[in-house]
Amino acid sequence: MKNNFGLIGLGNMGSMILDQLLKLNLLKVDEIYVSNRSMEKIEKFKERYNSINACIDNIEVAKNCKNIMLCVEPTNVPSVLLEIKPYLDNDSYLMISTATVAYEDLYKIYKGRITKFMPTLNSTVRGGITLACYNELVTEADKRFFEGLMSSISEVNVIKEEDVNLCHNLTGSLPAIISEIMLEFVRAAAKHSINMTIDEIEHMTMVSLAGASKLFIEKNMKFEDTIKKVSTRGGITYEGIKIYEKKLPPIFEEAFDITTKKYDDITKKAADIIDEMVK
Repeated sequence: MKNNFGLIGLGNMGSMILDQLLKLNLLKVDEIYVSNRSMEKIEKFKERYNSINACIDNIEVAKNCKNIMLCVEPTNVPSVLLEIKPYLDNDSYLMISTATVAYEDLYKIYKGRITKFMPTLNSTVRGGITLACYNELVTEADKRFFEGLMSSISEVNVIKEEDVNLCHNLTGSLPAIISEIMLEFVRAAAKHSINMTIDEIEHMTMVSLAGASKLFIEKNMKFEDTIKKVSTRGGITYEGIKIYEKKLPPIFEEAFDITTKKYDDITKKAADIIDEMVK
């Protein structure tokens, strides 16, 4: 049991994490225990890794593993935690993939070594940032274990719980945000096209965006520096930048306001579920 690793929940993130860890041989396949509401997803992993342990329920994972990763919906975290609690002990270390269940609420069910973490779709290509928030009981060995796994598929940034909402907007939500912005950019561009198809415009935009990202990281260029280098006063780009500079701030402010409220709503919903469960 000492080296066994358990993963509960094979949704988009759980499947992605397990797939990446297995591809990199970071864990021994026969020491991995997996459970999911649908056995179909587990069977897909067993087709490629036949010695993985397919568990009939979450309890079997908890019975056999010291290190357990929960990748379930935030509102399902309380019920899963309550279910496996009798099988956790002082050696158990939980890694919970959630941004919206507060530690103070988790502690109403179980107060042990818990890391809350927020992965990102970018980890599919071994990029992006995984946010991590440790509670006071997590040991240095636990941190090394977690960061050893997740730093292989992303950059790990350790933050305080009160910064989770903002940082999740900057990391986990960013692929979707950038996609929406670029989609509207491509649609607007297509209206001015004479010969280019929308697919060709989208591809050109994606490649340019990938190049810009490399420029930012590899050349350590700030956004403002890049604007100054590309946008010459009185030039074509400059005229477009003036519009974005005027129109975008209120859009982003409104988006942050509404996502913050949604984060708070889900956190409260999870808290209410836990309060009802522990009555």
